[in-house]
Amino acid sequence: MELHQNFTNSYLKSSKFLFEVFLFEVFLFEVFLESIKNNVLPPTMSQGLITLIPKPKKEVLLIDNWHTICLLNNDYKILASLLAKRMKEVLDAIIDETQSGFMRDRHISNNVRLVLDILDYSDLITEDSFILFLDFYKAFDTVEHQFLFHSLERLGFGDFFCKAIKTLYANGNSSIKLKYVTSPRFELKRGIRQGCPISPYLFLLITQLLANSLNNSPVQGISIAGKEIIISQLADDTLFLKDANQIPISINVIQSFSKVSGLYLNINKCVLMAVKDCVTPSYYGIPVKEELTYLGITITKDQKSRGLLNFNPLIKKTQKQLNQWLQRDLSLKGRVLITKAEGISRLTYGSLSLYLDSKISKEIDQMLFNFLWRNRTHYIRKTVVMNTYENGVLNFLDFTTLNNTFKINWIKQILRRPTSIWNFIPHVFSTFGGLNFMLFCNYNIDKVPVKLSAFHRQAFLSWSLIYKHNFSPHRYYIWNNRDILYKNTSLFLEYWF
Repeated sequence: MELHQNFTNSYLKSSKFLFEVFLFEVFLFEVFLESIKNNVLPPTMSQGLITLIPKPKKEVLLIDNWHTICLLNNDYKILASLLAKRMKEVLDAIIDETQSGFMRDRHISNNVRLVLDILDYSDLITEDSFILFLDFYKAFDTVEHQFLFHSLERLGFGDFFCKAIKTLYANGNSSIKLKYVTSPRFELKRGIRQGCPISPYLFLLITQLLANSLNNSPVQGISIAGKEIIISQLADDTLFLKDANQIPISINVIQSFSKVSGLYLNINKCVLMAVKDCVTPSYYGIPVKEELTYLGITITKDQKSRGLLNFNPLIKKTQKQLNQWLQRDLSLKGRVLITKAEGISRLTYGSLSLYLDSKISKEIDQMLFNFLWRNRTHYIRKTVVMNTYENGVLNFLDFTTLNNTFKINWIKQILRRPTSIWNFIPHVFSTFGGLNFMLFCNYNIDKVPVKLSAFHRQAFLSWSLIYKHNFSPHRYYIWNNRDILYKNTSLFLEYWF
């Protein structure tokens, strides 16, 4: 009955005409049950068409520099969608918190922020630790089917569900879309189809088994704040290693896993970054870099240059796009929408996990506001234009305010999940009573008795902009108080607290 209900909901969403649902629902549902029973799909449902998409700024003559997306039969996708819906209900109990990809209530900025926190608070790490950025060769396309099926059984999925997944991959075949024709069809012996609704969740199981192999191996991770972390996962896996001696151990564990899973490590694209200063150019054939790109963010140890490296190219690209839109005769409201679609949307991702200098924020605001008025006289103050449609204005977005909102949301995330693996580094807040206590204090972030990263300083400053009107010298704590200083530093005595 549950399978029938999921099927009905999936089909309703995919069809344009309700009468088609009532006409074909029963018959298609019977086809699904019969296919799973016989472990084979109808020929047209097992076929796929692979479209090749070149990777940006890569040499197109190399086969490694192409993405593959598989176009699939709609009825196949309905069956895969309802199986994916059932699978998502149990993933939280299977997948570790260190995996952010394709999971509810998890965000890519957590992975980026963890790497940056380790670099920003490297003084708290006693060993000469390393961060190893892994790259797997065509990860989705190389997974062994038998390993996938065995993994489902070992992880406790029921017989019917396992049989349904095997049916999806039974007699699977594809052809490749070329410029004018398609290639001859070939049978798929390995790989998870990119374009199938359930593929991301099946791949999560494979990566979870890899994480289990590393966590149960002799590999030693980075220890900080009394916790050890070895791996964080999303599109690219990242290992946090205690010292250089852990590099060959971790690679051997991954290569052993590759022999059974088919998930092969592309050692030529793996990169190391030293948490502390390092003069050695490479370890075990893997280069050590001072600057690299991780999940779309340029990573470097210098906190000030980090913002410039990430935002300057985006500002130039955004300015170019806005200049093109100025050639069109857009209304004032239309230009407001363009600032959001072509401006704010490009800049949001980086600001979720990076410190943003006030000069950069002002430059972005000026660029967007100048576009609003066609680089001419500003007829209405920005504070007025930012008011809502209900109040008769344009609901213009100020990027500085938006950036402060992102930082406040980061604080709220820690308050909601204080024991999360992503939030263990901000234990430095315990130096002045902990995060909860600090937020109730009349603090000056420049006077607190601990050196915070630029990102955390900006988060506290953003919070204080909202709540500063609540402070009174007669009602608030003497600890972390901007008005009570000793040697130009606010006070906090833990044994009196």
